[in-house]
Amino acid sequence: MPVSRHCLWRCQRLRRNAEDDGDGNYVGIDLSEASLRLAARELDGMPCPVELQCNDFAQAMAKWSEPVDVIWIGMSLHHLPATGKAQLMHDAHRSLGGKGMFIIWEPALFEGEERLSWLARFSLLRDEWSAVSDEEFASMERHMRLADFPETVGTWLGMGTDAGFSQAEEIFMMPNEMGRVFRFSN
Repeated sequence: MPVSRHCLWRCQRLRRNAEDDGDGNYVGIDLSEASLRLAARELDGMPCPVELQCNDFAQAMAKWSEPVDVIWIGMSLHHLPATGKAQLMHDAHRSLGGKGMFIIWEPALFEGEERLSWLARFSLLRDEWSAVSDEEFASMERHMRLADFPETVGTWLGMGTDAGFSQAEEIFMMPNEMGRVFRFSN
């Protein structure tokens, strides 16, 4: 597995134009110390303060009280049960205060597809993962069988609107169709 698979990158009060007045900062939350070390190297030299926290992203979101402009979660939300996903989306909506955007990159089932079929579909993609060894690929498959609970596109979008977002859209699909990027906003 890539070291940063559990990353939640939260961008707090970052301005969206080139004339940033220095008011923004960047907060990254991850359970993995290794991922945080990698993030620290990648974020060195950011033109704003950077804070990296070793924490559970769902717990951090539940307690978050500062205003936020952008929340990004990549390949992590699908580890939660459906109720946990829905709660986190509500927490994200609350943290954004009716503005900003919530972006997620998550695995997605085809409409009508069951989880076991999705797992089998991933296994058929072995040739696309030529950079990893058979042992590493088997490790990824074991992880997915134990911890990955993707939703359909319709379910991901519906969870966002149920959480209070007025706009929910798919903005990217991986070429192998295993994952999608969704944007939620008001």
